[in-house]
Amino acid sequence: MSGVDAEREQRAYYARTASQYNDMHVDDVDEHGLALHHIAGYLKIIQAESVLDTGCGTGRAMHFLRDRFPEMHFRGNDPSAELLAASGLPSDLIDCVGSEQLPYPDRSFDAVVETGVLHHVAEPERVVAEMLRVARKAVFLSDTNIYGAGHPAARVIKLALSTVGLLDTVNRLRRRGKRWYYSDGDGVAYSYSVFDSYRQLARTCDRVIAIPLTGTGRVALLGSPHVLLCGFMSPDTVSALA
Repeated sequence: MSGVDAEREQRAYYARTASQYNDMHVDDVDEHGLALHHIAGYLKIIQAESVLDTGCGTGRAMHFLRDRFPEMHFRGNDPSAELLAASGLPSDLIDCVGSEQLPYPDRSFDAVVETGVLHHVAEPERVVAEMLRVARKAVFLSDTNIYGAGHPAARVIKLALSTVGLLDTVNRLRRRGKRWYYSDGDGVAYSYSVFDSYRQLARTCDRVIAIPLTGTGRVALLGSPHVLLCGFMSPDTVSALA
């Protein structure tokens, strides 16, 4: 299948699972639940007044944050009409569009959030670029970290292959020419780590913080399969964290 076919397959997966998606994926103590608690704290510190949840799906992050900050302005976008229909969010707060080309002006939101989106897209750098474009103060990536998953030796091998630019080639050989894989629990996914986006954030942000969300290792890069990467975009915002 091509990248277009993979995207079509993932859309079909969301359409099939939308009605039970939250039961399949949402847990108050899972990695994204923990990430949202961290994000809420940072939103308060940087005095955010507006937030975009890109790839909002069934609205988990928006519901969580709106409950805690009822005065804050929120917006969400997602390409799956079925997930948005299952979100229970007001229609005037959501847009049925993808995250690779957001329909918002530059610096439209104080903060932009994604939870579990980037490992489902073929070009996560496009999504991160759009998040950075429309954010004024901060971006938050709560997503997978392939270098922190699997046997310790496999983690090091994956990181080494990625460093020399061979991981994608090896994955294609393992997957008979495909970059992606499929599971009943997650649909179409790619081998992605939030640390693949670290340099992209660092080029725009004054400070980038990595927070391990699962695992027992002390080092997020090789110790946690899920990581929250926080990018803060101005000296004033960074000083608020001190």
